Amino acid sequence: MGAALGAATLLFVSVAGAEVDRSLTLTPAQRSDVLKRFAPILYFHSDESWAPVGVERFLALARIERQSRPGSWTRTNGEVPTSTAGCTSTPCYRFNLPCSLSGGVSCYVRTMASASDWTRATVYGRVLDVPAGTPSPAGVNGTARYLVRYWLFYPFDDWRSRGNVLWQAHEADWESVSVALDGELRPIFAAYSQHCSGTVRPWAKVHRVGTHPVDYVALGSHANYFDKTSSPTQFLRCVYRNVAQADRSKARRIVNGVQSGVTDRTGAAHRLAGADGFQLVELAGPLPSWARFPGRWSEGELLWVGRAPTRFTRVRSGLGPATPRWNTTSIPALWHTDSS
Repeated sequence: MGAALGAATLLFVSVAGAEVDRSLTLTPAQRSDVLKRFAPILYFHSDESWAPVGVERFLALARIERQSRPGSWTRTNGEVPTSTAGCTSTPCYRFNLPCSLSGGVSCYVRTMASASDWTRATVYGRVLDVPAGTPSPAGVNGTARYLVRYWLFYPFDDWRSRGNVLWQAHEADWESVSVALDGELRPIFAAYSQHCSGTVRPWAKVHRVGTHPVDYVALGSHANYFDKTSSPTQFLRCVYRNVAQADRSKARRIVNGVQSGVTDRTGAAHRLAGADGFQLVELAGPLPSWARFPGRWSEGELLWVGRAPTRFTRVRSGLGPATPRWNTTSIPALWHTDSS
């Protein structure tokens, strides 16, 4: 852990009982304190099957595959790659569980039943220094000095519309909750990831318990919401961004056919909060090899209508999630600000 600040410090603020010089960066110990202080309180729907867990159990099941030419994947042996040197295709690598998305979700439920364990819930944390001049999201006052980021990993994404008519699934799922602090470590805003975008809310409008923001996690998709309510998923927006040009009209027909049921559902049956709810793992210093993996964490994303995907009712809707950008210090401009 980091050493205490020197006695020559002149200007202080308080972090969990410690004194911090606003002109200096936080020490490792102080970063750990900040991560604990703003860790989110997570609520899950009663039907949620997949808990946020550590990546190790997923990696133990997944194969590492390399794309030698477009659409041709070969299993590789050895350590998790951390470089794309020598690659000729993009993406070069992917993790692939021993199931096929085109076969539906049953194989994943059987194969990964032990990979999602509510008693081993895990959240990854990282405190970043925000460079001077970084703009705050539109509609947010204040200047961010630190970005406190929490990353949640789920072994599987299994979103279903009401009535289980429309399905969207992919292996692995990375989601995030971020809290921005100013130079005096006062929170400015929180930002929650949602599908291919997210929502920013000024801190004064964030539902929280003490300093802990409350996060309602959507059933299956694991999108994050500030309120416990059914919310539009913006599937079409994501589809147009991720689906190949030739498949967009088919994707639109699939989604529009059940548009009234395309919502995210939240609940409060499972509650994970702090040390009693999940393990908070700080990613400080050198990142582990899996956190530097330059590929995708799935064989792709699939969208389909009906109980099981068929050639006529399914469409590829993306490449699958990439490794989080651990050092990103700004919120994407496409995320919208919600002041409600």
